[in-house]
Amino acid sequence: MSNTGTYQNGQTAQQFKCELVVSGESLYLYMQDGSKHLLIWDLRTINSCHLNGSQVIIKNWGYPHETLVCSGEIAREVYATWSQNNLVRKAEGLMFKKNHFLILTLCAAFLAICVFAYFWLLPWVGEHSAALVPVGVEIEMGEQLDAMITQGSVVNDSATYYAGLFTKELNLDTDYPLNVRVIQSDEINAFALPGGRIVIYSGILGKMDTYEELVALLGHEITHVTHRHSLRSILRTTASSLLIATLFGDVSGISAAVLEQADQFKQLDYSRELETEADDHGLALMVQNKINPQGMVKLLELLKTEAVEMPAMMKYLSTHPDTQARIDNVKANPFRTMWFDSNTKMQKLFDGIKRNL
Repeated sequence: MSNTGTYQNGQTAQQFKCELVVSGESLYLYMQDGSKHLLIWDLRTINSCHLNGSQVIIKNWGYPHETLVCSGEIAREVYATWSQNNLVRKAEGLMFKKNHFLILTLCAAFLAICVFAYFWLLPWVGEHSAALVPVGVEIEMGEQLDAMITQGSVVNDSATYYAGLFTKELNLDTDYPLNVRVIQSDEINAFALPGGRIVIYSGILGKMDTYEELVALLGHEITHVTHRHSLRSILRTTASSLLIATLFGDVSGISAAVLEQADQFKQLDYSRELETEADDHGLALMVQNKINPQGMVKLLELLKTEAVEMPAMMKYLSTHPDTQARIDNVKANPFRTMWFDSNTKMQKLFDGIKRNL
């Protein structure tokens, strides 16, 4: 087996091309500079034989310090001969042979870490960072979002007036200043913003038959407010933007990242856990205020009737529990069987809302 390499004698910076031949445990170097000079190195006595990519760098530590660089088949042959009786050298050679596989493995691991961080770690960090946001900042954020979302919408002032009185009749243990508004729209929807602002569309109110259903709706949305579900969910979706803004100390960028998601609050994608928690706490709020909890079941049945059901196979991909699952969860709650007398004042206020839709 023969090939070429580059030899340096250690006395000058000049490099010499040489033909290489491995025979037994010896390496023959035939200089190609016309001198026909021949060097014979005993590979067993060479202490330094380094791998550098596809090259082998051999250093003969006698005097002068000679160096040989070669690549390709001859490099593998030289290294195999040099390392055959030394376990440490063999291990180094094994790493050399598998360096491409190692690089690919490391790249795949790095990519997996990035995917994990983007889809799981960052959202988790974003959601839990809500605890660091002061209530005052949250309220101010909600006001800005409310102005952006409801811009151009028609507020039903009369229905909003009665809805505000209706809400005040509830005994609510919260430090948030609740602000309930009715938007004129056929949409069957309601949503809560950070800081205590709740928007209800006239479409869903028009479909309600009892005031208990409205209490159930308010209980559900108020839980989103008091447990900071809205803030946690939006921080979760903007986690990557928040991370970049935080790293560069861009406070305005943090606010911008949240406000850019304003439209998402209309159809905020709560997790299964948060949505179920809002139903359970809403039901407890009804019992606390001596409102028949059957209203929660009626509200969910209304939503099920009006909603477009997704295919069964897609329900497992949705973060929302499907409506029937929510109904089953409420029916399994011990509070659901409790019964209270009708609240005449709340019934009148509910009638006032209905008359002004």
